Amino acid sequence: MASPYELLAGLALLREKKRRSRQHHAQDLQEWSGFQVTIGEITCLIPCDQVEEVVTPSNIALVRGVPPWISGVVYCRAQLVTLVDLASLLRANGRSNTSGRAFVVRGTREWFGLQAGNFEGVRHIWSDTPSCETPTQLTGDWLRYTHQWLLLDNHPTAVLDATRLITALESGEIPV
Repeated sequence: MASPYELLAGLALLREKKRRSRQHHAQDLQEWSGFQVTIGEITCLIPCDQVEEVVTPSNIALVRGVPPWISGVVYCRAQLVTLVDLASLLRANGRSNTSGRAFVVRGTREWFGLQAGNFEGVRHIWSDTPSCETPTQLTGDWLRYTHQWLLLDNHPTAVLDATRLITALESGEIPV
């Protein structure tokens, strides 16, 4: 029996073949995948190629004297990983209701585990997916960590640039 990943990959290939058969010109579609999460009330994608591993942290060690958006630290692959509550960091909401999963991203000096409110699964995005403008009600410095906005299921979805966010954390642009 095929694994769930193999089934999803097969469905993605079938979808690509269906789209190509509908096209009248010979344009190649590009595809990438992202983890769909919610941060506050905003739906976001974290590109899979920026994430080293998805873990469910256990034995979280709390750290004193850190900003409220740092949930603690855990070990992953023999590395110390700083857990970052994305809603608290990006939306300045205080502590949020994060899911049990952390998306581990490797920086140049440190590893960070990005935690979001709700993990909704993996989305496959095609180059012909429509883009949209940033919703007007959204403001804040966190918008500079979005790569683009896509219209998925008639709903604006932010594509986070996790690498840029981690670089900002490591460089002190976002004070830790």
